[in-house]
Amino acid sequence: MKSISIIVLFSIVFSIEKQADIGFLYGVLSRLNSNTEPHVLEDSAIINTGDEIIINAGYKKETHFYVIFKDSKGEFTLFYPVNDQNNEDLSAQPDTIYTPVLPWSQFSDPPGDETFFLINSTLALNNLENLFKRYNRVKEKGRKKLAKQIQNEIDSLDPEKKQDLASISSRLDKPVVGGVTFRGEDEDNLTDISLTNSCTGISGLAFKKILLNHK
Repeated sequence: MKSISIIVLFSIVFSIEKQADIGFLYGVLSRLNSNTEPHVLEDSAIINTGDEIIINAGYKKETHFYVIFKDSKGEFTLFYPVNDQNNEDLSAQPDTIYTPVLPWSQFSDPPGDETFFLINSTLALNNLENLFKRYNRVKEKGRKKLAKQIQNEIDSLDPEKKQDLASISSRLDKPVVGGVTFRGEDEDNLTDISLTNSCTGISGLAFKKILLNHK
C-alpha cells in the first residue's frame, strides 16, 4: 500500500547546498513512443532519431524560468516561457509552479549534439528575451549573427564558463510528482510528470546545461 509524503520544494533543494538562494526541481524523461514507459535522461545520454522527450520543472512563482534549446544544426529555440508567461499575474498561482516546460517532443535528423539550458533567475533576463524576439523575426542570415549573441548571453550565465560552482545539480532519492513523492512497491516508477533532479544556485541564478548525444 502506498503512502504519500508531501515535499516542500526548497526543503529538498536547499538541503544540498546551504548557501544557495535559488533552486528548482526538474525531470528530463525520454521514451520510444506513447506506448512505452519513460526513463530518465542524464547529461551526456545517448538519444536516437524518433525518440521522444519531455522536460518537467518545479520553481518558485516569484522567479523566472527559461528553457532554451540549441539543436544539432546550431539553431536556437526558446521553449519556455511561452507568450510572455514570465510577465503574467501569478497571484492566484501556488507558491511553487509545477509544469511540463517542454511537452512530449520528438527528435528528428540530423544527428549531433542537442543541448538544453534550464535557467532559474530571480530577475527577468531581459537581454536574452529581447534577443529571442529579434531572432524569431529575422531571416536565416540574420539568425546566424543573433545566434552568436544568444550563445554569448548564455555563456555569461553559465557557471562553468565563469569557472565557479555557483550552480549544483544532483539526483533526488525518489521521483517527485507535483511536490508529492509516492512511497511503496512501485516507488521508483516514473510518470510523465515526474521530477527527478534538483539544481541550486547563488546570487539569484540557478543554471543547468544538459547535453544529449543524438545518434
